[in-house]
Amino acid sequence: MNRHHGPMGAWPPERSNRFVEMKRQIILFLGMGLSLACWVMGCAGGAHHSVVPDYQAKTPRSIAALPVLNETVSLKGADIFRPLLQKKISQKGYESPGISWIDERLKEKEIHEAGQVNSLTPQELGKVLGVDAVLYSAVTDFSTTYLLAYASMTVGGRFWLVDTRSGEKLWEADHQEKETKLGLDTKSIQDTLSFATLQSYQPFVEKVVEASLLTLPNGPQYKPSASGAGCLMP
Repeated sequence: MNRHHGPMGAWPPERSNRFVEMKRQIILFLGMGLSLACWVMGCAGGAHHSVVPDYQAKTPRSIAALPVLNETVSLKGADIFRPLLQKKISQKGYESPGISWIDERLKEKEIHEAGQVNSLTPQELGKVLGVDAVLYSAVTDFSTTYLLAYASMTVGGRFWLVDTRSGEKLWEADHQEKETKLGLDTKSIQDTLSFATLQSYQPFVEKVVEASLLTLPNGPQYKPSASGAGCLMP
């Protein structure tokens, strides 16, 4: 009796369909796991930080946001971080000179970029800028990854506040925000590609700054506000 055989190695349609469905479920499971992990790291955990025990006795009245160091290959991060930091310092109740004013004073000392800031000690910077403390910061991650159906965007920052009288580090924090997209079909794969190519870094930088400076004790001019953002609330 002759039987018709398909091409060597071909699977029956029902087995092939089961394989495709199993593959979709595995991808979906991995995607849910990645999303949960990113939520836990980026939101629920908050920023890593430390503050001197006697901060209240050493609370500065004024803080200058220095040029931001860039530890990544991207050239965009530093320019986005600094205005947000300066704004947040003011919201926390500290006097904060404008960025352009700070840069003009630094140029008088031949400091034209963030990498040159350490040519002056915190005490010298305090005299030049007339502030009680200086805020150093660095962009630690500023990247996008795209691999077929997977895309991720990551932004990280590190911040430390130094007293300009004693040179003591009063506070420091670091935080990273990451979001991932996983395409499970043609449309979601297109959405993933759009996320990788068109997504703005601005919201990620805002979350990093918000989460990090949330751990900085309030300044002497702080005025409570009703505004807040989700899991970034203390």
